[in-house]
Amino acid sequence: MKIATLPAGLALRILTAFGFGFFLSMFCRSSGNLLKGPVQADLGLSEATMGLTFGTAFFIAFGLAQLPIGVLLDRYDPRKVCAGMLLVAATGTLVFAFSHTGGHMAAGRALMGIGFAACMMSALKTYSLWFPVNKLPTINGIQFSVGILGSISATKPTQWLLEVTDWRGINLAMAALALLAAILLLTIAPKHGSKSSGESLLSQIKGIGKVYGDGYFWRTTPWAFTSIGISQGIGTLYVISWLKGAGGLSLSGATDILFLIAFVSIFNYLLVGYLMEWLGKRGFGPMSIPYAGVFLSMVAMALIIALPGAPLLWVFWALSIGWASLTVASLARAFPVHLAGRVYTGFNQMSFLMTSIIQVVVGGLLDFYPRVGADAAPDSYRLAFAAVLGIQLLGGLWTFAARLLRIGEQTMIERENAMTEQSGTKQADNV
Repeated sequence: MKIATLPAGLALRILTAFGFGFFLSMFCRSSGNLLKGPVQADLGLSEATMGLTFGTAFFIAFGLAQLPIGVLLDRYDPRKVCAGMLLVAATGTLVFAFSHTGGHMAAGRALMGIGFAACMMSALKTYSLWFPVNKLPTINGIQFSVGILGSISATKPTQWLLEVTDWRGINLAMAALALLAAILLLTIAPKHGSKSSGESLLSQIKGIGKVYGDGYFWRTTPWAFTSIGISQGIGTLYVISWLKGAGGLSLSGATDILFLIAFVSIFNYLLVGYLMEWLGKRGFGPMSIPYAGVFLSMVAMALIIALPGAPLLWVFWALSIGWASLTVASLARAFPVHLAGRVYTGFNQMSFLMTSIIQVVVGGLLDFYPRVGADAAPDSYRLAFAAVLGIQLLGGLWTFAARLLRIGEQTMIERENAMTEQSGTKQADNV
């Protein structure tokens, strides 16, 4: 039996080892929705401090770590890179668990952001080495689905855990699991036989400039990474707050919606990855699915703002905006494999920096109207999410403008192939 051309046993070892780390990373990102309240009640921290602790500190650190990780992934064994970073994540989780001030908690979350920053990118880099490029949408869809299990664990299961332990106990368990994930990477994940490209460190750093200076990168990614930033910025911190404050649900009801979103997202990623592969065989562009999802998510957000009492709209929003993550499959087709780590982490860095911007915007606007008890006013939520929708609209306008201006019409691979053909033609003419 084979999975995407690899023997099933080998493929499962790869997917399990890298998937478990991504599972933990997604739990860490999503846990703020439920842990934010107990931490705030326990330590008496302000809303601004909570936003800094759970959101900004984590996501800025996560984003800034991307490019150095990209260089490491293209230079060294992705298994070892990810395992080492998971040790940093375990350390940060311990710092967070024993913190009593906002500053110490922010430091712990920043270390967690740095440590978990390699989980998805190391997986994508490894998959680009082991699996054919035409199978990557499906394989990446499997990876994202595994990550969604981490998001599911941050809903009802976390609510149940909070009945038998506190937020500190949950973080202590997370530290132990991060250590286990590092061990799994070094024991069950196979090492790929590919040799290093031979690039010097200086050349690899220049490769970052090649990625960020590439026209196709900026033609393709801004609408997608803006949408991923919105998905993470809102989805990891403000969905339950909206459902309670603007939607009028109880904590249990809001958690049920969050659980439903995460559960349905598993099948969403599995099916949409296959759909993207199927459409690609029939001539559709690799960004057809990501862009369609981003557009539909904007429609969903507009309806959420207009109809705050319709919580199932959040399911539609989460499913559609999640398609933006499949942009990485498009980038895999556009850049040489030796740049894969830097391409993926470059895209991810922009996504996480956008996440930080979104959380600063939302956090600032939630205090625009007087608070209603412990929650922000419903009108503040609508104002904040309308501003976020406007930012996403700007990303869409740029996408259309880039096509009108004919920016980045060819991928880096297409340009390199054209240069090779021209060189071959000249040599033939000389002969």
